[in-house]
Amino acid sequence: MEKFDTLKSTNNARSGLKWQVVKKFIISEVSSGKYRPGDVLPSENYLTDKVGVSRNTIRQAFEELEKEGYIYRVRGKGTFVSRPAPVKNTNKSSIFGLVVPEIRRSLYPSLVQGFGQEQAGKSQQTLICQTNNDVHQQGNIILQLLHCGVNGLAIVPVTIGQTPVFQIEMVLDSGIPVVTCHRAIPGADVPVVTWNRELAGQMACREFLKLGHRSIAYYGVHRYVVTEAHVAGMRQTLRQAGLSLPDTHIVWDPPSDTSEQDRCKQEQFLKLLNSENPPTAVFCSDDNEAERIYWLLTDKGMKVPDDLSIISFGNSLRDTVFREHLTSIVVNEHEQGTLAARILHEMTTGKRPINDSEVFVMDLNVYRGITLGTPAFKKA
Repeated sequence: MEKFDTLKSTNNARSGLKWQVVKKFIISEVSSGKYRPGDVLPSENYLTDKVGVSRNTIRQAFEELEKEGYIYRVRGKGTFVSRPAPVKNTNKSSIFGLVVPEIRRSLYPSLVQGFGQEQAGKSQQTLICQTNNDVHQQGNIILQLLHCGVNGLAIVPVTIGQTPVFQIEMVLDSGIPVVTCHRAIPGADVPVVTWNRELAGQMACREFLKLGHRSIAYYGVHRYVVTEAHVAGMRQTLRQAGLSLPDTHIVWDPPSDTSEQDRCKQEQFLKLLNSENPPTAVFCSDDNEAERIYWLLTDKGMKVPDDLSIISFGNSLRDTVFREHLTSIVVNEHEQGTLAARILHEMTTGKRPINDSEVFVMDLNVYRGITLGTPAFKKA
């Protein structure tokens, strides 16, 4: 730590408040490039011994440096040099990007609305981009947003494939904050706004079990981290009740991206309904998949919930006639978008470090529609 030997001699030679001397010295070290963004600074205890000033002096210098955005602290990890803040253009409003896999599905429209309204309230513009659930297209969009000079980025990662961490790191390296929604990106130290996906599966099964269902199925858009968590939660709750969720009662492949793939999955589900141990209830990964199952049953002359009960997962805003009647485990997606925008604002204004990794967990609730009832054998 030769850098701070110089500080010790400077401290002994100069007059003025000692904490100001420490502060100015650290600023000069950062400005000269001796400490780069992301570097960890020595601990307060080390500096107290090395520099020859009290711990309160070091602490006061650090507090002032943190207020001015030169450093940030991570509990249990240390004090770090901040990345340079994005250059602020006072002649026009800030621009923030929101990247989602698509706009159509039940959760995304409210997320977009919540995010956009919060940004508009701060006179900030929003660029909405959809990746079509393609990780390569997602990378190209991020590059385009960087070229446009966005001040912050919120992203719902693709559900097919794994988002490479470098897509996020290149944004952070440009001094631009990032928030992920719905799920984290492994290796990326950024805030996450999400919900407990296993809890969603647990809550659905509890509702089924209350009414006497013992053979329960799962129908997912496709197999990925969210649907796997749904299944894990369902299995945990069923196991506690002395029941199981066999693999034969899980339908989640192939991905529902084409009408042909949808048809294959629906045929698979019909075979399950005609098996020796047919389910009396199904938990669907989202409102879109629940709607597919509902109309499939109707087309085959079956009734909901008399022949099969349905619980879905979706947005707390039940914005269609079908969703008004669908029993669902719900999350407030509008509030999730609002929260993501607020977190970005905190990071761009220095109130939150750019590489903060706090996880914000949204509440889940049960929306009671008419698609949940007792199993047929209970009614007989």
